Amino acid sequence: MKPMFARAAGAPPGARPPLPLSRLVRAELRHLLAPRPVRWFLYALAPLLLLYCAAAFAGHHTDMSAAWSAAEEAHRRYAADGVRRPAGTWEKLSPEYFFDDPRYQMVKASFVDLRAIGSGLAVAALVLGVFSGGRDWSSRVMLTLAAAEPRRLRLFAVRGLLVMAVSAVVTVMAAALLVPLLLVVARFRGTLAATDGHYWAVLAAITLRGALLIGLVAAVGYGLGMLTRGLTTALGVALVYLVAAERLVQDYAPALTELHLSAVVFAVFNERLLMAADRTDCVGDIACAAMREGTTATQAFAGLTLYLVPVLAAAAWRFVRRDIT
Repeated sequence: MKPMFARAAGAPPGARPPLPLSRLVRAELRHLLAPRPVRWFLYALAPLLLLYCAAAFAGHHTDMSAAWSAAEEAHRRYAADGVRRPAGTWEKLSPEYFFDDPRYQMVKASFVDLRAIGSGLAVAALVLGVFSGGRDWSSRVMLTLAAAEPRRLRLFAVRGLLVMAVSAVVTVMAAALLVPLLLVVARFRGTLAATDGHYWAVLAAITLRGALLIGLVAAVGYGLGMLTRGLTTALGVALVYLVAAERLVQDYAPALTELHLSAVVFAVFNERLLMAADRTDCVGDIACAAMREGTTATQAFAGLTLYLVPVLAAAAWRFVRRDIT
């Protein structure tokens, strides 16, 4: 007669049987969302998005005559300054060059705003992953978790997948809240011109790509936390990377610029390759590199795997094969 609870394969004699998968998932989800900083961030996300859109509302208007007057005044000052310069040292420009459309153009600005929010969520997901993977080691909670679930690889995978899933779902929810608010801004302080079916298809594709990206970034943070087995060490590594690595790459290895996380995020949220926009209209080294050289989302995700696979593989090996102390 078979025992009611069979010992897991590879578990030491006397070890507890593994938890049912559904119970393990529920327990780890509660554990992931239990810390106060995580809950505070989730509670604050909607108000922050509302404030972001309120700022966009306050920063735009539909007074085109005032905008044209400002452009013509700037053009007159430019022309007057050019008269005093030697011939051939300045370029004759039209007033249109100085015109800055004050309206919120939904078809253009919404992608910029989605990229800005996505970049912030990517950093938050990286921190969440580090927090999830590293916080249980110094408190020795991991000993209890490993005793409750003797199949360590399953515990490692469930925790990592939950971090990814929560980050991706939060991204989709943020976009679902952001876009209607931006529609209100465009309706009263801008224009909805060219928001056709193609625009909405591209917006949906960018949102889904962003959710996948942010889930993978969270997995990188989780792997880093599990590998270092320390919250402080993992956060320090992530902070140094985010703050210093971009400048070092640009200065000493410019060919690797597009592999930095900021360039990967830009490429995934870059709508111009899908909207057939002018690729030369860009600001910043990373933005221009990703735009002019046509970095696709596929290439960006491939670059992200250079971070993801080694970190997760090393973290899984150490968690499964090494003692938990």
